[in-house]
Amino acid sequence: MFGLDPAPRYRLSRPPLVQAFGQVKFSARAKLATMEGVAPIQDRLDPVFPYMSPQQVQQVSLLLGPAGASAAGSPAAQVWQFDDGAGWSLNLSADTATLSVGPQYGEFREFSDRFRAVLVALAEGAAVPRTDRLGIRYVNIAEVPPGDATAWRTWFRPELTGWPATDTVAEDTHLVTTLTQSQLTAPPAGELAGPEADIQAVVRHGLVPANTMVPGVLPMQPRGPAFLLDIDIFTEGPQPFEPGELTRQLTMLHDQIDRFFFWALTDEGATYFGREVLQ
Repeated sequence: MFGLDPAPRYRLSRPPLVQAFGQVKFSARAKLATMEGVAPIQDRLDPVFPYMSPQQVQQVSLLLGPAGASAAGSPAAQVWQFDDGAGWSLNLSADTATLSVGPQYGEFREFSDRFRAVLVALAEGAAVPRTDRLGIRYVNIAEVPPGDATAWRTWFRPELTGWPATDTVAEDTHLVTTLTQSQLTAPPAGELAGPEADIQAVVRHGLVPANTMVPGVLPMQPRGPAFLLDIDIFTEGPQPFEPGELTRQLTMLHDQIDRFFFWALTDEGATYFGREVLQ
């Protein structure tokens, strides 16, 4: 996906990560919409996610027509929310499982182990036969320190901060927001061989104002201006629901995110976020 060297093992003492997601979409299993149908999944996930609660989620679409915009809602979908009481959660519906964690995130091994546990539970407890989408997303929001409005310019490479971080913007001009979105696609070759469909990525980056709501992230708004780096890599297309292979693919997708984030930081950014390269 990216023409970048593999990132070394490293950790950050002040990570800007606010949410990490792993998601698998699969052929719908109607029984997962019932308490009886989800019970085998709960039994298998109990050591990882001891708490479960039912949720009704309303899907709303915006329709545009001659009379203007109007909202159309679909019937509420049954979603089961699992959590461990320590920051990790799983949202499970009849056709989608989304694992997420906030600042409690430690290392990818823990993330992939939990994701594999979810896949195994679905394979054994619901006999899911096919995957339609597999993806992983990391959302970083680096808040700008009060009194140092231009600090973000030095944290990330100029390829990401762009011209708004240069002297093109006059000193007495207030930069409110700048946000760039890039969409990429690459064939499933090399390390990413496995799925038949292309690998896709959506990367969003830029300065956002205080109280910005980032789609998909649990309620969290930066108190002041912040630099957003949101990296979403996924593959869409049918393939067998094999927990081992899907976990391997998720690991390869994560490796691409890891390469990009390691590259994105300048030396000043690495120092600010406390990056330590491990042996």
